[in-house]
Amino acid sequence: MHHDDADSGSSAQWAGDPLPRPEWEPRAAQARGSTHRRYLSLGFDDIEADAWLQFDSVALALQSVVNRALLQHHNLSLADVQLLSHLKSRGPSKMGTLADLLLVTPSALTQQIQRLERRQLVRRNASDDDGRRVLATITKEGVRLTTASLETYARLVRVHFLDELSRRQMIALGDGCRRISARLRTVDSARDLPDT
Repeated sequence: MHHDDADSGSSAQWAGDPLPRPEWEPRAAQARGSTHRRYLSLGFDDIEADAWLQFDSVALALQSVVNRALLQHHNLSLADVQLLSHLKSRGPSKMGTLADLLLVTPSALTQQIQRLERRQLVRRNASDDDGRRVLATITKEGVRLTTASLETYARLVRVHFLDELSRRQMIALGDGCRRISARLRTVDSARDLPDT
């Protein structure tokens, strides 16, 4: 179960009263300290450096834990589950749409689709509207396996993410991520880095 909202005071009080930090294995702590100092040298302050390092490490760790468990229980990667879940909920989809969704190149997506086709989880067909356009469609076996894998996924997210946060923390984290996501959607990948 998630932590209760004992931290229901002002946001300033909440921000100033963090949960105790876990004890790190000495080498990991040393490496993290070195990385922290590097960010300080780049102009980050202590709070900024810590916020980025915590986000970066937990995002990588969560993806790794979820990916390993899905592979172990269903022989599907997290990217496979995301692709299959999209096809299950949205129906036949263009290859370009799927590549954008998964943030992969068309060639990488083709390899992934071919692997799922060999397991008879998806199939590819020409579009009825445009025979030059290829659509990916989930199969009945794909739907069955996706349903089971999403149940595993939901349990993992709850145990490793939601149960560690109070409702207030979930709201704050969700709001921060929405702001970042909105900003990223406006970024043109062809542009140079922002001016300092």
